[in-house]
Order: sequence, then structure tokens, then C-alpha cells
Amino acid sequence: MFLTDISIKRPVFATVMSIILIIFGLVIFNKIAVRELPDIDPSIVTVRTVYKGASAEIVDSQITQKIEDIVGGTPGLATIDSRSEDGRSVVKMEFEPGVSVDEATNDIRDRVSRIIDNLPDNASRPEIFKTSEGNQVAIWLRLRSKNLNDLDLSDYASRYLKDYFSSVDGVGQIILSGEKEISLRVWINPSALSARDLTVSDIESVLLKENIELPAGRLESKRIDLNIKLDKNYKNVEDFKNLPIKRARDGSLVRLKDVARVELGPLNLRTLFKGNGDPVVGIGIYQQSNSNTIAVVDGIKKKLTEVKKDLPEGIQLDVASIDQIIFVLRSMKFM
Repeated sequence: MFLTDISIKRPVFATVMSIILIIFGLVIFNKIAVRELPDIDPSIVTVRTVYKGASAEIVDSQITQKIEDIVGGTPGLATIDSRSEDGRSVVKMEFEPGVSVDEATNDIRDRVSRIIDNLPDNASRPEIFKTSEGNQVAIWLRLRSKNLNDLDLSDYASRYLKDYFSSVDGVGQIILSGEKEISLRVWINPSALSARDLTVSDIESVLLKENIELPAGRLESKRIDLNIKLDKNYKNVEDFKNLPIKRARDGSLVRLKDVARVELGPLNLRTLFKGNGDPVVGIGIYQQSNSNTIAVVDGIKKKLTEVKKDLPEGIQLDVASIDQIIFVLRSMKFM
């Protein structure tokens, strides 16, 4: 009633106040941060461990259960959600409201460090990181080519595009979906291996021992000092093919090419991304927790317009559609 009485008795004053409110709203309109979710920092800690070549059952018994047992008594812990897959273990812990996520992360890190020696030797060191409920990809880009294969397209995205879009204000992390990392693939011939009285462990042991670089000391004289470098690195496929494995009974050397086929290829052959028959790499761009989503997307689209001018012939880069985003998320097991 008070505002109504003033507006009726003093119409000029009410009109001036309304105009001031409108002007104030117009001034700060473009300065208000727009977010899908509020800026929160939930106490969620995730432990991820990679154990390549192991089945889900082995990962569960050898890694996941051990991590669950050691972190189960952490103060303030509310729930534990674990997932064991072929070659990977993920343990997600959510803490009670009010628990500092930094303190929770330190507690988990201390506890997990006690069982590192009890994990399988070939398993990677557990990765411990904080997650956020609002930590979502702001925009997906699609990179495809008719001229380049999967390896070359992934290499181009990793070398140039990740750093290029990282310079946009508000960009946090950039991931590549469908990336094919180059690796040296050794296809062992069981018959040739058995004929030379060798095992797979012998091949693995030689590869680990030979492809290293060790300090050889220092050569000192009155006039000059030199660092001695013992270069045992193998730089190309031919070097690996000629890698000595053992000496046969007749005195000849058994080389890797005698028992295996050696070639360069993708690290992972179980996934394949195609778009209209062409190789595709998805570029997912995360925003920082306190950044404006609209501003980040506008900055990415501006950079996208600039980078299109310098793309090699036959390479296309554009914003992925909704259907393509859903397909990528399902392929990465985010959904």
C-alpha cells in the first residue's frame, strides 16, 4: 500500500524511479554471468586407476575392492560409488555437506598411498581428483578429413587445435574424443617364438632393458669438460626390427623381426569414429567453474572462424550437432 499511495500522490517521482530502475537494468544486463548450474563446489573425490589388459573381474578384485576398503573409514564420507571395467577402475566418493573438498582430497590421497605397493605392478598409479556437478562440456567441435587418416587427424588436433582453443578466456580443459594415439605395435608369431625357445616375457624384458637412455658419466680434462651420453634409444621402426633378442646356439643373433611383425599403429583399435565415411575427432571444451558459459561459447566460435582460414586442404572443423554430441558421449561412456 505504501508504494501504491506514493505512486498515486507523486506520479512524477514514481515515473523517475521506474526510469532509473530500467536504466540500471540495461547497464548491468550484459555483465550478469549466465550459468546452467550455480557456482558450487561439492565434496566429491574420484580415484581412477588404469590396468591395461585386465578383465573387469580382475580389476574389481585387485584394485577396486582394495581402494574401497582403505577409503571406507574416511571421516565425513557419505557414499561410495565404484565401477570396474576392462582395464579401468573408478571409485567415486561423496562427502557430507560442509566437508571441505580439499581436506577430503588430502585424506583420500593419504589413504590410497598406503596401498600403492599392494596394487598390481602393471597398474598405473591411482589418479585422485576433485569433480564438480557443474563440470560439463560447454561446446563440442567436430574435426574430420577426407585426406588424412585417424592417426594424422588426431596428431593435428593434439598439436595445434588444443593449444589454439586453450587461449580463449574461460576455457578450462580440452579433451579429444576418438583420438588415435600413435604407438609401436609388435605382432608376435607364436610358431617362430617357440622354434627359437623364447617367450613373450623374454620379448617384453628386452624391450624394457634396451630402449633406455642412461647417464654415462663425465669426462674431465685440463682444457675441456664433456658429458658422456650413452644413447640406446630406438628412433624408428627399423631400429626395433633389428633389436637383438638372444644369441642362438649356432652363434647367430635372433632379432625381433625374426619372431614378430613390427609396425606403427594406433594405441587403441577397439573404437572407431567416422562421419559420412571420413575419420572424425571430437573436441570437447570444458569451461572454468567461475566463467560465463555464453561468453566461453562465443569466444570459441570466434576462434573457430579464425582457424578455419588456416586449416589444411581437406580438413573440416565445425560445431557438432546434438545427435553427434550424444553419440560421442555414449562412446566415451559418459551417459
